[in-house]
Amino acid sequence: MKTFFNYITLLALSALCFSCSHQIQLQENEYLLAEQDFNGNQSVHSEDLADLIPLDQRPNSKPLNLPFIQFTPRVWMYNFGLNTFDSTSQAQKLLEAQRALNLLPSGYTGITKTERKKDKLKRKTLRLEENLAQENAWIWRNIGEPQAILTGEEMAETASRIERYLKDIGYRDAVVSYDLDSLLTTEKYKITYNVNEGIGYRIDTVEYAIRDKSLDSLIKAHEDERLIRSGDLFDIRKVRAEKARIELLAKDNGYYNFISQYIQHEAFNASYDAEEFQRTKRGNLRIIVTNPPNEEKHKSYVVKEITFKGFDPYNTDLNITTDTTDINGVEYITLNNSLDEKLIDYKVTTRPGELYNLSSISETQRQISLLNQFSFASSQVFPLNDREVNLEYFAPQLPKYSFSTGPGINHVYNSGSSFLGFGIPVTLTARNLTKKLELFEASGRIFREGQPSPLGTTDVSGSWELGGNLSVTYPNISFFGKNIEKLRLKNPRTQFGAGINYSEPFWGNRLNFQLNSTYRWQPSRYTTIILAPLDANLINTNYNLNDEAGLSFYNELLNQGSLGNNIKTTFDPQFVSSINASFLYNDQNLQEPYGSSKFLQVSLESGGTLLNLFGNKNQIGFIEKAFPLRTDFNSPDTVRQYFRYIKLNVDYRKYVNLAPSSSLAYRINVGVANPYGNESLPYVKNFFIGGSNSVRAWSPRSLGVGSAYPDTASGNIIPQAGDILLQGSVEVRKKVARFFGDIQLAAFVDAGNIWKWYQINTETKLNKANFDFNRFYKEFAVGTGFGVRYDLSYFQFRFDWGIKVVDPSRDEGDRFVLDDFNFKRQVPNGEGSLVNNPYRLNFNLGIGYPF
Repeated sequence: MKTFFNYITLLALSALCFSCSHQIQLQENEYLLAEQDFNGNQSVHSEDLADLIPLDQRPNSKPLNLPFIQFTPRVWMYNFGLNTFDSTSQAQKLLEAQRALNLLPSGYTGITKTERKKDKLKRKTLRLEENLAQENAWIWRNIGEPQAILTGEEMAETASRIERYLKDIGYRDAVVSYDLDSLLTTEKYKITYNVNEGIGYRIDTVEYAIRDKSLDSLIKAHEDERLIRSGDLFDIRKVRAEKARIELLAKDNGYYNFISQYIQHEAFNASYDAEEFQRTKRGNLRIIVTNPPNEEKHKSYVVKEITFKGFDPYNTDLNITTDTTDINGVEYITLNNSLDEKLIDYKVTTRPGELYNLSSISETQRQISLLNQFSFASSQVFPLNDREVNLEYFAPQLPKYSFSTGPGINHVYNSGSSFLGFGIPVTLTARNLTKKLELFEASGRIFREGQPSPLGTTDVSGSWELGGNLSVTYPNISFFGKNIEKLRLKNPRTQFGAGINYSEPFWGNRLNFQLNSTYRWQPSRYTTIILAPLDANLINTNYNLNDEAGLSFYNELLNQGSLGNNIKTTFDPQFVSSINASFLYNDQNLQEPYGSSKFLQVSLESGGTLLNLFGNKNQIGFIEKAFPLRTDFNSPDTVRQYFRYIKLNVDYRKYVNLAPSSSLAYRINVGVANPYGNESLPYVKNFFIGGSNSVRAWSPRSLGVGSAYPDTASGNIIPQAGDILLQGSVEVRKKVARFFGDIQLAAFVDAGNIWKWYQINTETKLNKANFDFNRFYKEFAVGTGFGVRYDLSYFQFRFDWGIKVVDPSRDEGDRFVLDDFNFKRQVPNGEGSLVNNPYRLNFNLGIGYPF
């Protein structure tokens, strides 16, 4: 029977392979293309040269673009479509679609249902016509690709294209040829473009010849901003960028009609000798700015009138009643007096009587968009004469109210037990209720979801959770009712929020109140400052000791506390308040994922600061009276914990471009927290290490503390918390293929650990868990590994596999563990039984880059 099934499987695979093959009749001077390569280029990346090759002249895609793989699945798919295409059936479907379309009225009917049906039939007709023209179905044409075929003429033209590109970027002596080699294992060919760049031509001096004296003075005043310098290559890309800079500079200073066509350039030397230029490979660059035809100079324009319309003036469906207000010379026209024009006026950067300024207009549109009150912000300029223009902004308001919800189901599985739950979140957003351009958000949620025990003491059980949040956000920052004018164009935000959350896990119940206020602004394009003077959480917890599962869980918490792990503070009644501030610098361009950039975040937090002002530093009297702890459920914890601490975290990341589609990234993350109150931090304020965004050879939060062995419960490692964090990572990223998104490979090395600020006087952690300058450098964990990423631009899936190299929990001198690596899930423990293998591949699934 097994042999019979093997025979059937082999027959099916053979039939599939046959159906996916397609004989191509090549014409004279045509070749099947399998591979493409570049040889000889030293300064210019091969990836830049590959971008110059037309799409239909590139090799067919292969899995991960690995050179030793000749399998081209997309060609197979395309051929399958060719071999199974039924032209008769497609022609019949086309005829039926055309008949159905002809039965509908030809003109616009105004009936939504009819118009949708017409659009659907038109799209179907077009798709069927394309199917017949290419003898392949739409689905196979889109997921597949035809076999790449090259002609001798195309190869020669592409070589010339590459040569012209090299000459344009400064390698004026470049020569490009090509070789065509047949592959031994197939009937296909490999094309190699031989690139001889030659010596690059350099610029000695950059001169500007500007006939308009006013424009000449303007450009010279901004000479330090120019993009071309002495010693640069004669690179047409830099010349174009310099032209764009000059054009924008002119348009920012009144020259409304100035365009880049007025800017020319030429290369020359002192003797105007072309042979000398070629011999020395050096010369001068002259940027020439001409005047308009029949004009002695460029015209400078002043903005005469400015109008802001809080609606779309081109929407003819609106039956509108408008109100007009004049503020600082700007005319504001709004619908039914629905906006506070003074607040909008803070965002308008152009005033009547000023020179026309394109950047100022763009900045105003950006400021209006950041208010989150308008669908979009646009502008239009109306020339009046040779000296004046009128400027009009228009920004249609978003709906006053919006409602969203996203109900769903969730499934939790853990160690053989599972639970199927559901969740219903709802959010109501209200805009500009008090005409202060504020944003009100009210959200609520009800969840019934599975919850495994954090300590592994019970199976997955159902837990109810109900919660609600209220927040209001204002587009300004004010103190005592007075706006800070200097921040009005810095995207200021003031937010006040409150929330409540109630849950009933298996071990008891928990009620959490939240209050917060946040100020946020952007001093510059790349920097953000966040100040939170109030961040308070009041948590009332009741342990259910009348239930066996609750009692077992509580006893395990006590046991962990005796071992030096403060995980119990996660669940205990507590009041946590803090003042925190953050500085963020990020110059990353999301359109250039492999570009060079920097990231820096500095966070400082002071917890329980107000307690220092009271005589009793262990509680706040009015909170204890207003929110007394319940004593039902036979709960033993009737004392609420308060915390005092100082916490600093510095996270620095650097991204270095290596090639157009590869980069090097590294990270240094340092954190220090001093729990000077009761020698313990609120659990969520601790530092943790290990997991998909940390040291990836360890599972989440399982590394540390110091050189102590991790705490366990029911045989499982539980989260390890620390007061001091030292962590670093280095990663190389490389794009290798594209299939609806970039497929990347990565290799990385991670290192780090966490420590406690104070000594822990337990047998397993004494002189191991605390930070000590004499030994901390010996306690770094090191892991390495590789990863695969699928980047869809708006979303990235990340798969990383980490391997432990140095394990600080082992005895000193025995911490190098790379030799212990193997793929087995379980290994013998030396006592005749199997245990989980701690030195196998550790898989991490993540969303987005790890840093």
